[in-house]
Amino acid sequence: MGEVQDIYGKNITGKVGTVSFYISRGKTIMRSLPGKRVRQMTANQLRNQHRFQEIRKFCGLFKAIVIPQIWNDLATTSSGYHLFMKTNSPAFDQDGILADPLKIRLSMGKLTLPEGMQAQRTSPGGTTIRVQWKKELNIGGLILRQPLMVISVGEGKYSTIKATGLTRGTVDGTFELPALASPATHIYLFFESLDQRYYSESVCFEI
Repeated sequence: MGEVQDIYGKNITGKVGTVSFYISRGKTIMRSLPGKRVRQMTANQLRNQHRFQEIRKFCGLFKAIVIPQIWNDLATTSSGYHLFMKTNSPAFDQDGILADPLKIRLSMGKLTLPEGMQAQRTSPGGTTIRVQWKKELNIGGLILRQPLMVISVGEGKYSTIKATGLTRGTVDGTFELPALASPATHIYLFFESLDQRYYSESVCFEI
């Protein structure tokens, strides 16, 4: 700190750059302003920040297709993107690693899933999937024509949404996996309404 006067011998006050001038006991004192403190984050805060970034990275994979096609219409108090993130964040562990693919929901909606759905390859390493479910009683007509959709995933790469060629009334049938650069490890199956406005919750199968 130091005493300062202007060329006329008068005291000055104020702030210039990183220096402030103030009057104390009739004298103008010059003092450097304190530097901006850098807040140190705790280990838990850093871990939470990293986890959030990894979840955002995952959700970003679906901003162009899945979220606008399915999730935007589901969101009422937030965006489809934030609803998708909130729904799928429990699948990630505290370090931001996708710990349980079975908890991921790529689709949600008002359509129901039939009971007893199963899916598996028809041969080891093959690309043909056989899917089965219990016959639903007391439904018919156009509902039985709802198409079964699939998304496949391998090594963190997800396919686009593909129609399997099967419908709700099929009950037992086969389809070919969507093409991926890496071998598929899981598939997500869900139903779509004929007007493409409504969807069922997706169900994941390890294949």
